Order: sequence, then structure tokens, then C-alpha cells
Amino acid sequence: MTTSAAPDGKGGEKSARGVAWGRRLTGSSIFIAYALVVLSFVAGEIAMPGFAKFGHIMTVLQSAFFLGMVTLGQMIVLVSGREGIDLSVGAIFTMGVVVSASVIGGNNAMIIPAVLVVLALGFGLGLVNGLGVALLGIAPLIMTLGWGIAVEGIAYFSTGGFLPGRASPILETVSGKSMDMSIGSSRLAIPYLVPIWLLIATAAVVAMSRTRAGFVLYATGANERTARLVGVRTRMVIALSYAVSGMFAALAGLFMLGYVGRPNLGLGNRYILPSVVSAIIGGVALSGGAGSYAGAAAGAVFLTSLISILTTLGLGESARQMIVGAVLILLLISYARKPKA
Repeated sequence: MTTSAAPDGKGGEKSARGVAWGRRLTGSSIFIAYALVVLSFVAGEIAMPGFAKFGHIMTVLQSAFFLGMVTLGQMIVLVSGREGIDLSVGAIFTMGVVVSASVIGGNNAMIIPAVLVVLALGFGLGLVNGLGVALLGIAPLIMTLGWGIAVEGIAYFSTGGFLPGRASPILETVSGKSMDMSIGSSRLAIPYLVPIWLLIATAAVVAMSRTRAGFVLYATGANERTARLVGVRTRMVIALSYAVSGMFAALAGLFMLGYVGRPNLGLGNRYILPSVVSAIIGGVALSGGAGSYAGAAAGAVFLTSLISILTTLGLGESARQMIVGAVLILLLISYARKPKA
């Protein structure tokens, strides 16, 4: 994300103040998001002793990885403004599963080529959304919903219902297994996905808060008109935001292939709305220009923990949907809209 001029003058000062305000705003939301995570594990431990043990916490984090990856892209779209939302992430996620399985074909040597192909595929599919929203002025909800349906159709048409390929042994190990660590007399099993997620999250937080690209993204979301006046190529910023969202969704699909072993259509649909809610829980404003992945990642962990609690309690699918839906509505009421400076 580049600019044609540096933000300066009154417009630049206003844009900078908006970005700084947005970042301050997320501080309390991040704290609340992590408090919710702690409370969910405490509640789970009270209801089912052992829920908060280290091993189960690691299992929850491993499961939350996939939602967390999709949420990262979703958060970038939300921050970019125009009340952006990406409803195509589920379809792109599924496409990542299908294409990575076809490229890898159970061969460890094809993992790196598959990663490159999946990243390029996700970027390209997401860029279609971005061009529709940024250049054609199509409402994000309509554009991404329509394109998501189209991508699902492409997946069905291109495979004919037959899904070739499978994950390789190394990918299955990275996505579904744990590394053993010894601390004194204790042996701890940490899923490989947990440190991978930590590295990605750290890089995302640094990139969003410490780089020029992050600044212009927040500036565009906080006040697109002002950002444009001071030289930010706002249309390009918005278009690339959707492209990056698609890239992370497709990459999450590749890791999901390693987790389940074989491709399956529709694997990404469960992450569409939860990715939006996770971001909002973490302090990302639907109005744009505010939010941090530090909070959005916590939102993903909280939702995963909540679903784990309900599943462990043995509640039926309908009961789980009712409870999760009620909780999400309450959270959305609390977090959905932040006043803009």
C-alpha cells in the first residue's frame, strides 16, 4: 500500500488524529476481549473440571487458529472503511482447501509450491472483491456475497463433486499434531499451529501499528476523503485490503487440509460470520479506522472456547446455536459501532 504524498498540513493532522484516536479506542476493547477469554475458561472449569488444564487450552487454541486466520483478513477489510465486510471468506477458504489438496497430492515436496499457489489464488479472488468495491462502488455486502456464491460455484464446477488429492504427512503433522516440550519434570504438548499463529499475529500487529502500510490503512478507514486529500491512494488501499483478506482465508484453507487430511466442500462456511464477530469483540469498529489484531485474535479464542463449552456439556446443535446466537447478539450490541472522531 503506497501513497503519492506524505500526509501533511491540516488534512494530514486531522487524519493522524483520527488514526491515533482509533488506536486509543481499541485499548479497552482488547482488555475486555482477553477478560472474556479468561472468563470463558473459568466458566468451563467450573462446569467441567479439567476444562482449563493446559492440554485443553492448547486444543482450544489449535481449533481457534483457523478462525483466527480468517479473522485477520476480515479485520483488515473492516479497518479499511466503507463499512466493509467480506462474506466471501468462506468460499475462498474452501477453494484453498480444494486447490492445495490437488497441488500437494500427498507429496511433501509440493507443500511450498502449494503455499505459493494458494496465496496467489486467495489474493486474486480477494482482489476481485476489492476492485468491485473500490472502483465500481458496489456495496461490500453485496459484492462479497455475490462473489462468494460465484467462487463456490467455480469450486463445484471445477471438481464435478470429485475432490482429488490429500494432505502430505508433513502438513498433517504441522496442522494436527503437537510438539513435546519438557520443563523440569513436566512434559507439555504444544500444537504446532499455536507458535505459528503467534508468529503471524505478532507480524500482523507490528505491520498494522508500526509501518506506513498500516498507517494509510487506518487513515483510509478513519476518514477516506481526508486521506485522499493528503495523497493516500484510498481506492488501492481498499482493493488490496480485500485481496489480503482472500489471501489469509485461502492460507487458512491449506492448513485446514492438513488438519482434516482430505478436501471437503463447504469447510469454510462456518467461519464467515464468526470472523466478523471475533473482530468486533476485539475492538474493531464496523465503521472502520479502529481495531487491532491483538484483540481480534482474542475474540476468535473466546468464540472457540464458548463453542467448546457448549459441546462438552452435551447440548444439541439447536441449543448451541440458540445460546451462541444470543451471546453474539449481546456482544454485537456492545461492540458493533464506535463513534468516529
